Amino acid sequence: MRCDQANSAPARSQIEPQSGPNLTVCQAEGGAADCCISEEEFVALTVRYERRVRLFVATLHPKQSDVDEIVQDAWLVAWKKINTFRYAGEHPDEDFVRWVCTIARYEVMKYRKKSAPRLVLSEQVMDQLADLQLEKAEYFDARHDALTGCIENLRPRDKQLIRRRYEQGVSVHDVAGEIGRSVDAVYKSLNRIRASLLACIERTLNREGYF
Repeated sequence: MRCDQANSAPARSQIEPQSGPNLTVCQAEGGAADCCISEEEFVALTVRYERRVRLFVATLHPKQSDVDEIVQDAWLVAWKKINTFRYAGEHPDEDFVRWVCTIARYEVMKYRKKSAPRLVLSEQVMDQLADLQLEKAEYFDARHDALTGCIENLRPRDKQLIRRRYEQGVSVHDVAGEIGRSVDAVYKSLNRIRASLLACIERTLNREGYF
């Protein structure tokens, strides 16, 4: 909706439900007016782009056990600042994602300074990673899908090992104790599985035309 009409007119998405893949929240006259979104439209965009924001955060902060908290903090800040979001044009989607990802980047920096101050990347590096993720969002989405599929195709024992180590963040020493193997043997298995997953991802992306 036009921001100057926010209190006098319902959002377009409320009176004309969209059946296609894109949500048109507002169509500015001549593409010149600034537009804002309603709370209902915020929720719809959140559902649509939650995964993309999560992947963005994971790029900057790979520790999976922290990603959920950081993402939730970012959405909460975005919700509180909903009245500050503006876009120009027919669709808010890309502007919305970039806005939320900017918020998420600052939440990552805050979290890393609080939890591991010695491991904080420089702001320049964080900016470069953020820009790369946004520019290559489609590729990273495809790579994530490929990784998920490749993990599902692993042998049950290998799948459990990779998930314990990387999804749940269990140390190699603890994993070795759980499965009754030496630490060296676990490292070798993880190296073998990573090489297998990398080859699988590259084959998948090659079939999809990324290489």
